[in-house]
Amino acid sequence: MAMLLATESNEWAYVASAYGLVIIVLVAYAAWTIARGRRVGRQLPSEDRRWM
Repeated sequence: MAMLLATESNEWAYVASAYGLVIIVLVAYAAWTIARGRRVGRQLPSEDRRWM
């Protein structure tokens, strides 16, 4: 019984770490995309910036 509980908790550790990794990757990608958009936006002349 103790071995079964140990493997179940170990499996949940893999699930939790996978979710954590996915969240970290998504946040990093969003930050990179926003930073890149701002960098590219600074290169446009002000009359071509549609969002302003």
